[in-house]
Parts: sequence; structure tokens; C-alpha cells
Amino acid sequence: MRGNDVKRIYLFLAAAGSMALAGCYSPDVAEEHAQDVAASQCEQQGKEFVQTSGSAVVTPGVTAANAKGHCVGPGDPDYVPPPPPPPAQ
Repeated sequence: MRGNDVKRIYLFLAAAGSMALAGCYSPDVAEEHAQDVAASQCEQQGKEFVQTSGSAVVTPGVTAANAKGHCVGPGDPDYVPPPPPPPAQ
């Protein structure tokens, strides 16, 4: 297994943990939370999260969501640099 694969698995496990009691989270909020967790993991590495898939499931007692993807930084093919700052006035 390559280093990037290990990071992807770790990232998926961190994002997959977005669960809450039904009624507390809507599926959309649960999926957004999973995306936020994944993005936070990437930010700690100085990179950005690129989501490749995600889903949310609602059962009578639990709402669960996951966000699958990988972290990218400058030099990676999926990297999108941040927009330039607005011009000074």
C-alpha cells in the first residue's frame, strides 16, 4: 500500500465518523459535517480536501454520512490554487 493510499484510508475513517441521533441532524447537515472533518484533516497537512464521493443514510435512530476523497497540495494534479486577493482600494 502506498503512502497516499494510507492517507486516503485514514481520511475516510475520520470523515465516516459523522453520526448523530436522528432528528438532531438532517442528512445534508451530516454530510456537510463529514466534509468539514475531512477538510480539517487536510488543512492540518497544509492541503485541500477534494471529495470524490459521499453519502448520507437515515435510519429510525441514527443519521450517518461519509465523505470520501483525498488531500491535495501544490504540485498535485487535482490542486486548485486559491483565488487571488481582491485589489487594494
